[in-house]
Amino acid sequence: MPLSPLPLPTRPDDRRGLPLLLAIIAALTVWRALAIAASGLDLYVDEAQYWTWSQALDWGYFSKPPMIAAVIAATTSVCGDSALCVKSGALLLYPLTTMLIWAISRRLFDARTAFWTAVVFITLPGVALSSVIISTDVPLFLCWSAALYAYLKALDTDAWRWWLAAGVASGLGLLTKYTMAIFAVSVLLHLAITPSLRPHFRSPKLYITAAFAALIFAPNLLWNAANGWPTLGHTAQISGLEGGVNGGQHGLNWKSFGDFIAGQLGILGPVLFIAWLVQLAAAKHWINDARYQLLACFALPFLGAITAQSLIGRANANWAAMAYVGGVIFVVAKLLDAGRTRLLIAAVALNLTVTVIAYHFDVLAHAAGIELTRKTDVLNKRVRGWKQYGEALAARQAAHPDAILLGDARDLIAEARFYAGPAGRAMLKWNPERRADDYYAMSTTLDGLEGRSFVFVSRDATLPANMADRFAATTELEPIHIAIHRDYALDFHVWLLAGLR
Repeated sequence: MPLSPLPLPTRPDDRRGLPLLLAIIAALTVWRALAIAASGLDLYVDEAQYWTWSQALDWGYFSKPPMIAAVIAATTSVCGDSALCVKSGALLLYPLTTMLIWAISRRLFDARTAFWTAVVFITLPGVALSSVIISTDVPLFLCWSAALYAYLKALDTDAWRWWLAAGVASGLGLLTKYTMAIFAVSVLLHLAITPSLRPHFRSPKLYITAAFAALIFAPNLLWNAANGWPTLGHTAQISGLEGGVNGGQHGLNWKSFGDFIAGQLGILGPVLFIAWLVQLAAAKHWINDARYQLLACFALPFLGAITAQSLIGRANANWAAMAYVGGVIFVVAKLLDAGRTRLLIAAVALNLTVTVIAYHFDVLAHAAGIELTRKTDVLNKRVRGWKQYGEALAARQAAHPDAILLGDARDLIAEARFYAGPAGRAMLKWNPERRADDYYAMSTTLDGLEGRSFVFVSRDATLPANMADRFAATTELEPIHIAIHRDYALDFHVWLLAGLR
């Protein structure tokens, strides 16, 4: 079996810059932890929901595979259920991902490129934001990078252990987010366009690796099959593809496409994203280099697939994030090769400036005399007031200790489960139509609770039309009002519902 056509570095064991890199990563991680602790911001609704999942580990959940719940369960088992501990998986995993990217870059190029690539990655605006918000992107970055590194080692050595390592990383990636499947597309594309690697198509190692990944992923498929395929249905719904192209609308979704492209400028930083596009367009300068061919194969299919989805449906900016494992290595190596170190330094400086503004927005706005309002608080509005909401709801329930908390919206239940104490953890969803349209509708029921009383919370000022007849008595309680800014508040209406019929 031929070995990899990728040229070996002149000094393959060169680790120059590694101590400085480790110091930079440690300093950034400490800064991010302190920023989370000092911000006073609450968990975003998705984070609160993921924490709920971590309390009942399973092979799948309504909207995601199980990895994110397992990560949160691991961190909170060590340091408790504080917001910082819930988020700490991001603080711990991104340094590991960064070191894998360093190792990939050092294998493809040299120690200098590896150092700069790692520094650029850990300071990307998208990574900076994702480091203080626990999300599925965090473990997916680690799995994608680990799979790519193992694939490189497999090409170099053709050793079983590296092929199987790639399969393990890919399987765990599928248990994190289904878009990990694009990794297989990248592998097949890379083998197909590289003549010296095509004999791998006749090797059992490639297919056993794929089978190994599928075996690791299989429990989630079995869970979905047993529960009516909720995760796949949710994925189709949020992508805008349910009901046909562009959610049943005619034509392409140019607004979604524009928002998606603008989001890429924010994730990678405008300097690096534009530089990468320029480099890709100048294909004659890289198309015959095996290193850049590989990086393009592991970046462009992912970016292309999500870009196409943004045109025919919708796509959040972060959905294409895995393209930037290969993309960052590509752009940094080309800039260094062209002697554009100053441009690289400027890009990192700009990205760090954006991060400082994001992490310390409140302090900087106050220092500049800017009043935070509904419009000016663009970063943090959705993560304020939820702790107060949970405490206020728990107080309403404490006045009626036999009542069960009940809500009609996913965010109200997710935040209450985290912030409303023991009563919040037992909160149910009002779902008389039995529509499994979110995790709480799917996992909770009022069956067997006839005769019980409930404290019901909603954004609506009136009870649902189908609710009053289901209870012996309904009494409106003191509403919850949480002032966030002069022109923005969280307002909820609360009722005591007695005697479920």
